[in-house]
Amino acid sequence: MRYLLKITLLLMYSHLSLCFADELAVTLAYVEYPPYIGAELENGGPVAEIVAKSYEKIGYQVTLELVPWVRAFRDAKLGIYDGVFTAWHRKEREQWFLFSDSLPPNEIGFYKRKGEDISIQSFDDLKPYQIGVVRGYGYPSGFSEANLKLSVVDTDIQNLRMLLYKRIDLALTDKALGRHFMTEELLGEIEWVEPPIEVLNQYLMISKKAAGAHKLLADFNSGLKQLSDSGELAQILKYHGF
Repeated sequence: MRYLLKITLLLMYSHLSLCFADELAVTLAYVEYPPYIGAELENGGPVAEIVAKSYEKIGYQVTLELVPWVRAFRDAKLGIYDGVFTAWHRKEREQWFLFSDSLPPNEIGFYKRKGEDISIQSFDDLKPYQIGVVRGYGYPSGFSEANLKLSVVDTDIQNLRMLLYKRIDLALTDKALGRHFMTEELLGEIEWVEPPIEVLNQYLMISKKAAGAHKLLADFNSGLKQLSDSGELAQILKYHGF
């Protein structure tokens, strides 16, 4: 009887172990970046919703943790998180991360005051102007090397208000992000300058130190394709105003 009980318990334990082993789970760090991602946005914003639903299509239990960018990047690099989103592709990041298929892009460019005649075709066209930038943000390729006159601020809303109050001539930001912060004070006073100086795809970065990193990447890309092919991705973007 004792022998039979031991065999039964062993089989039960083995079955439970296999069940837990078969569970798919991923833990990702994400960074506040409205209107794409944000704790106060419905479903975390369109990009957070796309990332979560892409994994859920494959059967994953998804855990998302909102953390500052510096910590998110560092901890994902170390494998504390399985990955981080969103990020632009940078060659030097390939030593630590695998990059997913592309997520909705950022249009990077400038806002100006309405009525002012400013045309931008190259970085040389920017040399006469005082340009507002946000501390810690990445710049489009070639921007840092152009020796432009920059005013550094801490937030995007501060940057746009500096533009309104004529302390700068142009505010560098993402088009949708600037629109998100368009308060009544700013509405009707500033406008986007076409064309954007750069369009950059956003990506989920999977840590190379994550367990099963290549599977995590392949499964995400598979779920993302399913989301796109079914039309759900377009519906998510439309629902969030993109």
